[in-house]
Amino acid sequence: MFVETRNGVTRMQEVKAGSSLGSGNDTTLHFGLGRSRLKRVAVVWPNGVVSELGPLPLNQRWEIDYASVAEADVYEDVTASAGITATHRGSWRMFKPDFTEGYLGVGQAWGDYDNDGWLDLYVTGNLDPNVLFHNEGDGTFSVSPWSEALSMPDAKSGGAVWADYDNDGWKDLYVVAHGPNALFHNEQGAGFREVADEAGVADPGKGSTATWGDYDNDGLLDLYIANWSCAPECNPVDLNLATDRLYHNNGDGTFEDVTHLLVHEKLLGAGFTAAFTDYDDDGDADIYVVNDALMNPIGNVMWRNDGPGCGGWCWTDASAESGTGLQVEGMGLAVGDMDNDLQQDFYFTNMVNPAVLLTNQGEGSFMDLAETAGVTGGPGGPVGWATIFLDYNNDGWQDIFMATTEFRNLNRETPPDGMHFPRANLIFRNNGTGVFFSIQPRSWTEHPHPSMGAARADYDRDGWEDLVTGDWNEGYRLYRNRGLSGAGNNWIRFRLVGGADVNRDAVGARVYVTTDDGRTQMQEVITGGSLGAGNDTALHFGLGRAQVVNVSVRWPNGVEEELGPLAAGREWTVEYTSSK
Repeated sequence: MFVETRNGVTRMQEVKAGSSLGSGNDTTLHFGLGRSRLKRVAVVWPNGVVSELGPLPLNQRWEIDYASVAEADVYEDVTASAGITATHRGSWRMFKPDFTEGYLGVGQAWGDYDNDGWLDLYVTGNLDPNVLFHNEGDGTFSVSPWSEALSMPDAKSGGAVWADYDNDGWKDLYVVAHGPNALFHNEQGAGFREVADEAGVADPGKGSTATWGDYDNDGLLDLYIANWSCAPECNPVDLNLATDRLYHNNGDGTFEDVTHLLVHEKLLGAGFTAAFTDYDDDGDADIYVVNDALMNPIGNVMWRNDGPGCGGWCWTDASAESGTGLQVEGMGLAVGDMDNDLQQDFYFTNMVNPAVLLTNQGEGSFMDLAETAGVTGGPGGPVGWATIFLDYNNDGWQDIFMATTEFRNLNRETPPDGMHFPRANLIFRNNGTGVFFSIQPRSWTEHPHPSMGAARADYDRDGWEDLVTGDWNEGYRLYRNRGLSGAGNNWIRFRLVGGADVNRDAVGARVYVTTDDGRTQMQEVITGGSLGAGNDTALHFGLGRAQVVNVSVRWPNGVEEELGPLAAGREWTVEYTSSK
């Protein structure tokens, strides 16, 4: 066991049975710390599995059970048996003298494109063709007959996200690219038609992630695109080529570019990801953007939605006053309520540097508690990419998934070897006290992959949240949650359907679940985020052993609805009508 204190000292002790002379000392490991404060605790088990436990409270005895922290194969790799065959091929030779082009594009998006009740999966190949997989409902997928029309073989494809932008009841697909982006209109289940040019959203930047949200609450989804730098293709770097874009939905199948409503200089960062979310709980959709400090280090940007006016709509750069404008090498973004205080928190990766957990302090301000919570990454400094909040063990607390790769520099006298080598992905298990335990399922440690992208969904509808990862220059892997951690825990899920003046996907709606143990959880419908991802928009609540005593919905237009004590262990569809 390794114990690190905040003064930079690391202490190590090993469990031994028998020593001294004919004696058996207590196998408890006792650490005296003087006046130092604890920074983190890590356990290296005899089989090599590492569990990082974070800064545990002092002056007490902790019992650490291997079964509870090792999580041996809680996720099963079912890629082959499920029929996920898509490949990924990209180029990023950043540390080589011939580095003149490259695109860190990866995309994975869940959505039920044919309305058969089963979530389908679309993934992008970067330099390889994109693939649409149809969920057969038996744990397997087949290549959709519409896949070729969505393959974009002549484009360099990146992030992807489903959204019903025209409210016709069918999921449409937006794909960002290095070059013109694509919008595929769902022809009511009879195929797809590419309409980006006629819709006015064929942004030509180096796209990373797209997010949808109804910022003016007119019942129509608007679109924000996070673009990375034009480097290395442009020399010198033209910052204007990295401009993020905001599009307003006109309601007739077209969009208006309203990027001018935002402060121009704060649009020029090397954007990796973004998400619409109501961070200040005032009833409208704000936008948080995570930028990479490698190029034009302006920091992350919080666009606060201040309502009508200002020549169209008022947006304020609230990055400094909210404490969210950190300058980091930001990659992926998770948005969720990690401490069940009914406010949205942010977690984002930071290349090989410590990740950041911004906890919402209320009244529009945030505080970084990543170190205290034990979620900075590691051990050993992985390259952090996509990240997701999810309750993988259904205990009622949002855990964190981080996709990782390995940075290598074997010879310090030469340039680094690269940053896309395989490394075990991480799960940080939320123990409900503000501290997370770092988990690495055994199979992930034994068979690591270079994961960049990730998206969550319960694709087999068994009540446990599954994962798909986008692995650089390999392909996409599907991990089925076996329910081994938290077996017996209850759950409930909500799929919201808008109508009238609420967008069909109900993006921006919030669900509050109160249980008989006194807890209330909140989740918001968000589409886009992580890194080039589209998570399932259904809201999945783990309940532990508790039962639901009340459910309420706050729709994006402010209408509130009480649903009462609903039964757990199933997915509920909740439809909005103007009569509510």
